[in-house]
Amino acid sequence: NLYWLGRYTERAENTIALARLTLECLNGEDQTDARLMNWLDRMARLHFLVLEDVPALSQSRRVFERSLIAGLGSDSIASVGYNLYAVKQAGASVRERLSFEHWHLIERAHDELTRTFTKLEGPAEYGTLDALDLLKTVGRHMAAITGAQTDRMTRDDGWRLLSIGRHVERLGFLASSLSAGLETESLASDAGFEAMVALFDSSISFHAQFQQSREMLALVDLLVLNRDNPRSLAWVAHTLRGRLAKLAGSEPNELSPMSLLVPDPSQWDLAQLCTAEMTAPAAVAETGNATMTKWRQFDCLLDQCMATAHNVSEQISATYFTHSGASEQSVGA
Repeated sequence: NLYWLGRYTERAENTIALARLTLECLNGEDQTDARLMNWLDRMARLHFLVLEDVPALSQSRRVFERSLIAGLGSDSIASVGYNLYAVKQAGASVRERLSFEHWHLIERAHDELTRTFTKLEGPAEYGTLDALDLLKTVGRHMAAITGAQTDRMTRDDGWRLLSIGRHVERLGFLASSLSAGLETESLASDAGFEAMVALFDSSISFHAQFQQSREMLALVDLLVLNRDNPRSLAWVAHTLRGRLAKLAGSEPNELSPMSLLVPDPSQWDLAQLCTAEMTAPAAVAETGNATMTKWRQFDCLLDQCMATAHNVSEQISATYFTHSGASEQSVGA
């Protein structure tokens, strides 16, 4: 339950941040940027902020926006409302491990969103500004919950599993966000570039280091390789390896087999990740054209990180939860 409390806390934070960013972009100056809109559409569907049968953002921005707002308080799997409910359920199962303030924040985050949507007769009553205000409020509650988990809990194996849950979730989310950015080519536009940095909660750090530069080298340096940035892939991977190595049963001062499933960020190289490569010879022979394939190594690393998040989760479940009773798996989905 501590493990799933960590996962759902991070998942709730991610979906709140993504929903807020999407609404801000849809009502900002960049709503005509097709590549940004394609990325937002891909991300919203990937994280179940809108259902599959909702018209594409490029077809009907208004319908897409209304569907996203209406779904914030729904109980469908992976919605913001569902994730907050799952945080509350997991927290209730380990109530004795949480301070009064920690538990009160969890209750308040869920109840505030639930009350708002319960009293509405229809989604048309709730406007974009109302939704953004609610997301900001709930987001502040989640930031306080994260602080309580980081600084107010004893760092035993239970806490390590909570932290591992958070970092497994963060690794998969951030890697999939960058992967979608490459696929939709949103990172090639100024608006898409800024949206990605904002989703990583790294806008201040980015502009402090690189001013107005929007080069991929700068983005990869901060969001992938910078081990001082807690939202970078390198920081998450490094921290996850360390947490896994300290779990009970691991040899002291050695990386456990489970921690070795996580890519070693010390082996990642900026020049290699940002090097363009020629099309494979077989493809050239078939088409007669030799083209440059950008970011191939970068894309492979993102795939590896997403696979790692899945594989570590499977190993954690098999190693620690296989013999748990059904009553102890209330929210493990």
